[in-house]
Amino acid sequence: MNLHVLGCAGGIGGRERLTTCMLIDHDILLDAGTGLATLSIDQLINIDHVFLTHGHLDHVVGLTLLVDAIQGKKSGTVYVHATEQIISMLKKHLFNWALWPDFTEIPDADHGVFQWVPMEVGSSLEINGRIITSHAVNHTAGSVAYRLDGGKDAFVFTGDMCSTPELWLALMREENIKKVIVDCSFTNDDDALAARSKHFCPRSLIDDIRDMPESVEFLIYHLKPGQEERIMNELRLARGKHVITMLQCGDQFHF
Repeated sequence: MNLHVLGCAGGIGGRERLTTCMLIDHDILLDAGTGLATLSIDQLINIDHVFLTHGHLDHVVGLTLLVDAIQGKKSGTVYVHATEQIISMLKKHLFNWALWPDFTEIPDADHGVFQWVPMEVGSSLEINGRIITSHAVNHTAGSVAYRLDGGKDAFVFTGDMCSTPELWLALMREENIKKVIVDCSFTNDDDALAARSKHFCPRSLIDDIRDMPESVEFLIYHLKPGQEERIMNELRLARGKHVITMLQCGDQFHF
């Protein structure tokens, strides 16, 4: 199982520039931010599944452009997996024929470019030997993290989140997790804003992962533009036993 980081920034104008989108092998996306724009038409046509952690625009804007780009070119449908809360919100506020066409009804209701697939929190889905499991996280209603297991090693993508002790307790039971891609959006000086928007700052992240095994590497994503180095420096000072690295657009990993 290969992971290619197409986008991981917490906004535009900073070091990484492209927002959250990650490609698993050639056919699965985790979130669909502006990083999706780095793929060619042929690569876009190969995507069969999209797993959304939540519905914020920086994580879903690429989905609107993906389904537009492949319309009439892809023979099958794209399956978009998310919790019922996220699907309901996106149907009401985004794919509503006002802000963007509802591509589940294009060219017609029986042959939509994409199809919503509700995924219950805590459930798992196997796609060609890759097992994707959702875990609830503390962010907007219906937000989830995903654990991806390729049969040997596994990794976790938390999506955006703040303190969620239940997630780490669940992950500590999984022996083959090698890496966790986790949000840390704000500096410690902005801890009040981090708490209000339900994101981590370095202090709150280190407190949350304190009991996780040393063998797990934490890859930090969603850093706010212009604050990247300061956030990483604060994490390095407080990290204790853990290996903590800044995720970058273009990074690739094999599991």
